[in-house]
Amino acid sequence: MEKLGIIAGAGQLPSLVAQNAVTHGRKPIIIQITKDENQRFDDLSCEVYNFGVGQVQKITRTLLDLNASEIVIIGKIEPSILLHPLKLDTTAIKIMARNRSKKPSAIVSAVLNHFQSAGLSILTQDHFLSHLLPEPGVLTKREPNRAQWTDIDIGIQTARQTANMDIGQTVVIKNQIIIAIEAIEGTDRTILRGGELGGKGVVVAKAASKNHDFRTDVPTVGMKTLQTLNQAKASVLAVEANRTFVMDTEVICKQADDWKISIVAVE
Repeated sequence: MEKLGIIAGAGQLPSLVAQNAVTHGRKPIIIQITKDENQRFDDLSCEVYNFGVGQVQKITRTLLDLNASEIVIIGKIEPSILLHPLKLDTTAIKIMARNRSKKPSAIVSAVLNHFQSAGLSILTQDHFLSHLLPEPGVLTKREPNRAQWTDIDIGIQTARQTANMDIGQTVVIKNQIIIAIEAIEGTDRTILRGGELGGKGVVVAKAASKNHDFRTDVPTVGMKTLQTLNQAKASVLAVEANRTFVMDTEVICKQADDWKISIVAVE
């Protein structure tokens, strides 16, 4: 059976990739770089190895020794870890030393180049998860009103610009006024801050950059995102069609309708 390496961050996505890989006749080799989440893979026939995010040399060697020539890098890794001391092996130190930019995207790109030069082919995150990418349209029964559609358009365009600048992917807007822009705090905190400042009825837009690297990140929304929207008393969640993972779409949309929140996928 052909093997697939999965470098697994936090959350549900790594286990979904593993499940779909098995369905396609692949044996997952899990390299877990987050703590205490081994149970995600208990029901799968796979091998699980635990390494720190800075152990690049051991991760590379393990994948090559096990003949996992194709890999998927998926799961949440907080960019804020770069603000704290990391345990780096020799390979990671060399990568950091050669990389003048400390931006998360630049560091990730340098690590990807290392994997590729070692003979590892990196698949996009949606290779096994294309069913999570929504087509354009209103996903909920509840549709935005005319004013909200205007905010959606402005919000998505602004989110694309901030993503292009490697700042963040999420924007909160109301009445055509930008209220909050995501930085290192993450999506949920941005939504809550926007709700606090804008009050009931804010619109939340999430988008990726023009040249976004889908090998290491696909913007993702799920039930936790929806719960945060409800807490912030938001009225709309807008994401990019075919470029965003929407988890458990049917369940989320039903709950969104109950909470009077519209979810739309736009081009």
